[in-house]
Amino acid sequence: MIIVIDGPAGAGKSTTAKEVARRTGFDYVDSGAMYRGFTYLYLEYDQDRTRLIEILDNHGLRFEFHITEARVFHGKKDITSDIRSDSVNSRVSEVAAMEEVRNTVRQLLRDVSKDRDVVLEGRDLGTVVFPDADLKFFLTADPGARARRRYDERILKGEQVSLEQVRENVETRDRIDSTRDIAPLKKADDAVEIDSTFLSFEEQVTRILKYIRNRSTAAQGSIS
Repeated sequence: MIIVIDGPAGAGKSTTAKEVARRTGFDYVDSGAMYRGFTYLYLEYDQDRTRLIEILDNHGLRFEFHITEARVFHGKKDITSDIRSDSVNSRVSEVAAMEEVRNTVRQLLRDVSKDRDVVLEGRDLGTVVFPDADLKFFLTADPGARARRRYDERILKGEQVSLEQVRENVETRDRIDSTRDIAPLKKADDAVEIDSTFLSFEEQVTRILKYIRNRSTAAQGSIS
């Protein structure tokens, strides 16, 4: 079964997808980790777009996705922490907008999800990457709530950042992701929209799990 959760920055897609994966036993696949991995390479190559595109067929990145865990390697180096840096955060939307990078990530996502039960989270999974996914969700919240959540996460990690900076970053990513020419952020017509502005984490996870149970029950009924 393929379950996709799309939505804007700070909507809680990652934590929600991880918890859904944990409770279902499915593997968690983080598309953002892939884009961040290529952004890391972009910065390593002095922001040379031509060089980045040249190495897409032999990029040296390795992605490992399991229940609740996503790890990224460049050669033998574990760069899982590096791809969450401020420098990567500030450029990932730019790199993700490159058609060549999106095509590469799209194929990687399809390859890693083949013949597995997976929960994936991203921005264009239900509209472009997996238009025939078994279940699609679009998780959102108002910009203020999303900025606050992202701010709290970063403060817990010991980062020195202001709420104003985080909100500006969230709004910038919203603008870039929703207006780019290639695979813009938008809700799939058949996706279930969940506005988590006033929902607890448990409430939003429970809603998704209910849809999964109903889909599984319906599938078993059709087989019998």
